[in-house]
Amino acid sequence: MQLSDAVQLARPVMAFVERSDGLLVPSGSAQWLDEEQDWPAAMRELLDRARGRVLDAGAGAGRHAAHLAAKGHDVAAFDNSPLALELCEQRGITARVLGELEAVGTLFRGSPPFDTVLLLGNNVGLLGSTAVGTRILRQLHAITSPEAVILAEGRRPVVGTGDNAAYVARNRSLGRLPGELRMRIRYRTTATPWFTYLFCDPADLAAIAEAAGWAVSNVTPFRHAHDASRQEPLSYTAVLHKAA
Repeated sequence: MQLSDAVQLARPVMAFVERSDGLLVPSGSAQWLDEEQDWPAAMRELLDRARGRVLDAGAGAGRHAAHLAAKGHDVAAFDNSPLALELCEQRGITARVLGELEAVGTLFRGSPPFDTVLLLGNNVGLLGSTAVGTRILRQLHAITSPEAVILAEGRRPVVGTGDNAAYVARNRSLGRLPGELRMRIRYRTTATPWFTYLFCDPADLAAIAEAAGWAVSNVTPFRHAHDASRQEPLSYTAVLHKAA
């Protein structure tokens, strides 16, 4: 609903991320409104690597799907939100599939293989955890062509602040990655179900990918225009290709 309202109103709207320990963090939507001319150079360069048939996993409002469709790619938008897929339809994306990322292999079994998968908008976070992420990437391996690539955007965890230190320590004590969160989104009078979300550095992504038959390359740190200035940017793009 936050995404739909932001697009319909053509301005950012505020929601809150509620973490499982009770922490509430404001979550804006400005990044969902950025059009091509506002994308960081790293994102434009990443999308130039797209080839053939494309699956936009977690398509959201369909900005990246529409960009690649306009370049002649056969693009399918995949999301678990009916509202998001309605926004994709408004952008002219005709192939739209509703479902959970953990079921991607079942939903696309028997369809022509994809040559490119998009995990953009920090959708590396949708991998959730080491175990779940490995299962998802194995499914993507099964429904893609031999030379397929995954074009991914991730975000490193913030581990040293007072709000995060205890949560990170508990994750580590349980054998989890530092940036593995149990969370939900609260917007106006609504809240999503609880779900697992992953902030991970490129080395952790590489370990998850390797277990699923993928290799990570071309890692490029970058900042979104809305990011606070930091010594080191938290966001990065990466390319996953099938391991030999």
